[in-house]
Amino acid sequence: MSKVVKILDSTEGDGPCIAAIACDHPDAPVHASRMRSALAAFIREAASGTLPLRNPPPLPEDSLRGAGHMHLHAEVFLQLQGHTTFTFPHAQLTLMPGEVLVVPPKLLHDERVSGSQGQAFSNMVISADSQRMSCHLAHEDRPGHPASLYLETCSHLEAMRIEGWLRDAARPPAQDSPGLWPLQQRALLAAALSSVARLLDAPQKTLSQEPPLLSQLRRLVQNRMGEVDLTVASLAQELGCTADYLSHLYSSHTGDHLWQVILQQRLARAARLLTEGDAAIKEVAWCCGFASASYFIRCFRQHFGLTPKAYRTRRVATATGV
Repeated sequence: MSKVVKILDSTEGDGPCIAAIACDHPDAPVHASRMRSALAAFIREAASGTLPLRNPPPLPEDSLRGAGHMHLHAEVFLQLQGHTTFTFPHAQLTLMPGEVLVVPPKLLHDERVSGSQGQAFSNMVISADSQRMSCHLAHEDRPGHPASLYLETCSHLEAMRIEGWLRDAARPPAQDSPGLWPLQQRALLAAALSSVARLLDAPQKTLSQEPPLLSQLRRLVQNRMGEVDLTVASLAQELGCTADYLSHLYSSHTGDHLWQVILQQRLARAARLLTEGDAAIKEVAWCCGFASASYFIRCFRQHFGLTPKAYRTRRVATATGV
């Protein structure tokens, strides 16, 4: 069975929309239909106030350290079949069929999955940043390990609103009105999921192709960004190919060198962490996968022309008008 990735451009609503679909041909229509049906069911439950919500326990301390990976934006996990056990730095949580988990930005987590009651594991994961919305179905590609089965992403101005709704839904409840928070959280999720559903069915045109291995690669890099031992060789091993093949495939389709792009993404994550919090420089370095603070400072200065400390000071001064 051959695989295909489609990049589709369209114009709809507030601005240009680019949807990228990673799929196994000819099963893509089945996966697409299942994604939309499941999404519609979760939207109905959120709107009716019956959606089973789970939230990670509050962190005892503000620390970036721990096992697993993290993202700079919130993620929503919608469990379809089987279960997912999340390990956080301070707790564990198991998500059961029909339940929804909102993982806050910057929270380290690891995932182990399995089937249950004779059904194979399956879930749907949704996230968004200031430019792009992502929605994918996951399956268990090897024991305990989730992997993307079918992916649709869309670049659109609406993604920024989705990011905001999910970020707000991931916040702990206000101290003065904890009883109202489940209602507010479900309303935020209903708005975000409804917007995702609308973008998934936006008009599309201008077809091009890209190997599905690259879409798997991008998600894998994001999930392993904080690992010091992240290398092209380790990525290739996990993706089932050689390092030379992976590097050549990436360069031939993007015109960039894979390792340079990984370094740039690490530095971009570091820059955002420096401006969005007061974590120590060594904590930021660790969170972005640098082996030492000194190596991180050297790379950061070469890329931005400033040390991390000077960069943070300048950005804070700019933001406050000092």
